[in-house]
Amino acid sequence: MEIYTLIKTIHLMAAILFISTVFFRTFVVPSLTPHFDASTYQKIDKLIGMRARKIMMVNVAVLLLSGGYILMPHLHGDANMLLYIKITVGLVLGITFYFVPQIMQRMKEVKWFSITFHYLFFSLMMVVVMLAKFMFV
Repeated sequence: MEIYTLIKTIHLMAAILFISTVFFRTFVVPSLTPHFDASTYQKIDKLIGMRARKIMMVNVAVLLLSGGYILMPHLHGDANMLLYIKITVGLVLGITFYFVPQIMQRMKEVKWFSITFHYLFFSLMMVVVMLAKFMFV
């Protein structure tokens, strides 16, 4: 298997893991709320978040680096505008991920912010997936 195909496969796997983790944190973990008191739910959420963050720190770095590598052949050719939009949104998501703890800490008093942020983050991930699907059609 040539290196480009291998890196592209790694990139796809890292994207799937990133998206599925955000999906889990956005749609599955909040469903625990009615089943636990607030203190217990916060402990569960924190434990899951700490573990997921450790894994995602490496995964997002792999995602960004592999994305940069698979972008190289398109820089000198006829790159399509959707590719540049995908790159921009993907970079924003990837870089923002590293600042989420600081963002959440600053906005912790705003009740609606966390869930809205996660919905927006996940929605932008879906935009990246759709752009990836349609940019070479």
